Amino acid sequence: MDTQAPAIDHNYCNDNMTSACKRLLQQQSFTTQDDIREQLIQLGFHDISQSTVSRLLLRLGVAKVPNAAGKKIYCLTAENEPIKINASIASQIEFVSHNQLVVVIKTHPGGAQLIARLIDMQPHIDILGTIGGNDTVMVAPKDITRINQCLLVVKQRLGLH
Repeated sequence: MDTQAPAIDHNYCNDNMTSACKRLLQQQSFTTQDDIREQLIQLGFHDISQSTVSRLLLRLGVAKVPNAAGKKIYCLTAENEPIKINASIASQIEFVSHNQLVVVIKTHPGGAQLIARLIDMQPHIDILGTIGGNDTVMVAPKDITRINQCLLVVKQRLGLH
């Protein structure tokens, strides 16, 4: 009878932890690495240190940037996969419209910079760029003759189909 414990696939564990950390950063705001560590522990990654979190953040290309309130939070800077917008982010949006020149997104106070960042993280052929204030985002289309397509892209990105 073989009593040897099965080998642990550390690459699989690291990939799962990296994916979990990325999901957390997409869905929540964190001001400290310890906050991220605590959330990962709650997700079942019990043997995780602050230095492990630091390496995860480096691997994911995370930077600390000021939010709308001026508080520095961890933010993904390089995105290779589509962002999944959850209902709490979509609920921050009051309306999306355009005036033939720009798409305007009206948010609850403090929500505009996050919404602008979510749009900017995934470049699209119909979007030139965004400007996020406190409660308003202006999205400039690359071509004003395609403003309706730009509006559709913005709505899709924000989960407002």
